[in-house]
Amino acid sequence: MGIAVLMNDGAADAGASSDLTVEDAKPAGTAKRTLMLIMLTLIYSLNYLDRQIVLILQEPIKHEFVLKDWQLGLLTGGSISLFYTAMGIPLARWIDSGIHRVRMIGAITVLWSILTAVGGVTRNYWQLFFARVGVGMAESGFAPAAHSLLSDLYPADKRPSAMGVFATGIPIGIMLGLMAGGFIAQHYNWRMALLIVGLPGVMIGLLFVILAREPKRGAAESGGATLETDSLSFREAVAALWRTSAYVQVILASAAASFAQMGITAWLPSYLIRVHGMSLSEVGLGMGVLMGASGLVGTAFGGWLAMRLGRRGMDAMLWAPIIGLTLSIPLFVMAFMAESGASTLWLLAMPMLLVAFWTAPSIAVTQSLAPVATRATASAVYIVTCNIIGVALGPIFAGIMSDVFHGMTGDPARGLQLSLMCLAVIMLWSVVHWIIAARRLRKDRIAV
Repeated sequence: MGIAVLMNDGAADAGASSDLTVEDAKPAGTAKRTLMLIMLTLIYSLNYLDRQIVLILQEPIKHEFVLKDWQLGLLTGGSISLFYTAMGIPLARWIDSGIHRVRMIGAITVLWSILTAVGGVTRNYWQLFFARVGVGMAESGFAPAAHSLLSDLYPADKRPSAMGVFATGIPIGIMLGLMAGGFIAQHYNWRMALLIVGLPGVMIGLLFVILAREPKRGAAESGGATLETDSLSFREAVAALWRTSAYVQVILASAAASFAQMGITAWLPSYLIRVHGMSLSEVGLGMGVLMGASGLVGTAFGGWLAMRLGRRGMDAMLWAPIIGLTLSIPLFVMAFMAESGASTLWLLAMPMLLVAFWTAPSIAVTQSLAPVATRATASAVYIVTCNIIGVALGPIFAGIMSDVFHGMTGDPARGLQLSLMCLAVIMLWSVVHWIIAARRLRKDRIAV
């Protein structure tokens, strides 16, 4: 109840400019918005660390609970993503209604961190599954709130680079989750890994509430746009977004890219263990470095490239993901044909870097196309679609195809290898939607 009161008090503050403090009402200075960007990126890292650590833990979890691959796919993808999706839209509407976003982020960070640790004391598969469901539901409000905050801190021309920096929280979190999870699970057990990584978020969530400041809605818009609370119902907001054809195509392109990318990422640890006989700590270290370095460089460079291309117009911005995803497809296939774990990791470095090009421009374009009062809803629709099609179904699809190819070949390792190759080719689906989105934007003559 205390959390609800804390956030609802903020909603009243944000809903009327007269209730804003002097600091809130002023446009954020460079130092303040940089601090906010760093803190949000740190929390985003924790978000992905807590969400993705089960990727490195899935083999010991499978052996302890005697699971099939489709059950692992449900645990790594569906347990968080489906319920993340269910809560994403309601929380986004709450955010758009004027809730205090800083306090909300602090509260849900504390909650998902505690639930991550709870997973370490579960006694069977379904207890662990529902603990992960809780993590997903708590995490679902973070990205819409963070996207909304950053859009009020950075103007449209600087938004791609800011979103690029923010999105580096994804590879940082995955890197830390894989490295810490692999090390702790190898030397202790998977339960201890969940307990240890869950606890720091409690302190960081509280620290964010103390240090961060809520910016005025629409403060970064050149026309001085402001929030019109409850100006659109949920149905009206979604209908307005869905009438923007470029927005729809960017959403579909992102979902398709997420489907392939998350399917590969979720099963890569099992692939390296089954096919190349690597240990948990070896996989954790190797994948941690791979995902961290490639993801950081790819996400940041993709954001920078999109910003540079965007000087020609918003449609040109989308050539960053088109180029990155197209080049990554043959490189992924080559990597999965390598004969050793080390060579696989080395060959994956470049396609993992290239596939990260889509993240920053997709967020920047969806936020720039959305009216100020619907930005959290626009973000939530984007995230929900990516989670349903990508994060939830990608790992499940990979697990099902692995079982199918296993039955066809009689070799579980070969089955998983063929499944991951199929996912790489599916990235062409995403490229098609990116090209359509760029053409729609060019036709509408929307310029940054």
